[in-house]
Amino acid sequence: MRAIDMTNCRHRHFILAGILSIFGALSANAQVEADFRWKAEIYTDIRTTLCGGELAPCPTDVKSLDYERFETGIRGEVLGKYGGWVLGKAQLDLLYLETGNTSSFSELLDRNALDPFRIESRALFVTFTDAGIDGFDISLGRKQLVWGASDKFRPTSNLVPLDVQDPLAFGDTVAQEMLHIRYSPYVFGGDEDDPWFQELFFEFSWVPIFKPAWLPASAEIAFRDVDEQFRNARTPILAGMARDQVGYVQQGATVNVDPRIIRPDYDIEHSMLGARMGFNLGGIDMSFSYFYGYDDFPRAESAVVTGNTIDVNVDLTLTYPKVHVIGIDMATSLDFMDGVGLWAEVAFNIHDDLYITIDGTEFAGNRDGDVFKNGPELELEKGFFIKATVGMDYTPFPWWYLNIQYLRGFVDEFGANKLGDYLVAGMDFKMLQNKLLLRIFGIVKFPVTCDTDTFGLCTEDTGLGARRRREDASAAIFPQIVVAPVNGAEFTVGAFLYFGAKNTKFGSPTTGASTVFARARILF
Repeated sequence: MRAIDMTNCRHRHFILAGILSIFGALSANAQVEADFRWKAEIYTDIRTTLCGGELAPCPTDVKSLDYERFETGIRGEVLGKYGGWVLGKAQLDLLYLETGNTSSFSELLDRNALDPFRIESRALFVTFTDAGIDGFDISLGRKQLVWGASDKFRPTSNLVPLDVQDPLAFGDTVAQEMLHIRYSPYVFGGDEDDPWFQELFFEFSWVPIFKPAWLPASAEIAFRDVDEQFRNARTPILAGMARDQVGYVQQGATVNVDPRIIRPDYDIEHSMLGARMGFNLGGIDMSFSYFYGYDDFPRAESAVVTGNTIDVNVDLTLTYPKVHVIGIDMATSLDFMDGVGLWAEVAFNIHDDLYITIDGTEFAGNRDGDVFKNGPELELEKGFFIKATVGMDYTPFPWWYLNIQYLRGFVDEFGANKLGDYLVAGMDFKMLQNKLLLRIFGIVKFPVTCDTDTFGLCTEDTGLGARRRREDASAAIFPQIVVAPVNGAEFTVGAFLYFGAKNTKFGSPTTGASTVFARARILF
């Protein structure tokens, strides 16, 4: 969970009140007609962990049936329109969190500690439509601008960071402050009633401040756990250092890893840009995009190792790699195949040389690199790698929906020697006049197969001087039962279950624990 800054929450209350008062004054004094529309949702979410055994191991310091989440919230959305050419949108969430973390007497005196909450803003922007030219729109403010044609897994969408702290809401993003310009000229080819070319548009976005992905609490294990460091090592020096630490732990040593983040500087020079154009050609929606900025998942850039074989201390510095992304996506519906939907999305990620620097000169007995080598090591050679998604969906009957996708590269994977292959599939069954929905989705990580040497590393060379580990298959399954007794009300029970050995993608403790949940919501 995010740390809760109650001072900021109070400031947000004052800011929200100020914005609403400004809107009120405008609507009272403006000579143009104002139109407001709103909707709201109240919801409760209760979750407990469900883990244990080799196939579904519990992460560190987690026990089965622990409360993972217990929260109640309200989500509100307001749309305002002035004079037909100015639009405003605000979407806010207020969440009350039952954390159960009160541990000091002073916290018993603090209402904010006893009854914590947070406020999230998913949208807060103004759009000027037809600004001087028909079809020319300018937006400024906080938006969730998502590009691409795929379902949930969109490798070409990089302007807004991912929200991966909640696996049940996979595919969500964190709103980002930006300037967004879109031009949609009225252009078509062929017969106006049945054109072969239409829906042409151009987009440009400027994001002044980089914002990283919102990670789950379990993500830190990837940098603190020596087994995880060894599993993810992709260079000889990293593998050697990780292997040594595993050995120290087995001999009773303590390994303390302290990761710290360095974000891109807070200035215009480190802002991000995106451009996109698209059209419909012969019934196929296509777009081409370009992004310049930073990957929103951190990587280790340097490690300073101090101490000795009994007390090992590692200071990690994590940074965000700069990247250019050239994207192509397309989607269509095949009428001659009863409406089968198809989509494909390919992202060419271009990057510079990425090094990892190991400094062990202050580690006992390693000043000259006798224990492990010191100095920089090329982890990823300058070049590019390709992430891709190909998928289809089909509704053979009104009560049965199917969805299947192939992924090359998961959302947190960066670099040609780190990409995995995945299959995502699921289906919905609607019953009792849509009052009952049975849903099951899952994802399988294909195994990495290659010969291994005595260090557990693959002897297969990736072409970049690095080596990959053998990895067995692993999976996550997401079954749900949704009951909707009346329009606008839902009750859901389900689970998000991980399966795999500890040294696999979804069996790793970095993914978190398997979860059983119950949720209720009502829409207004």
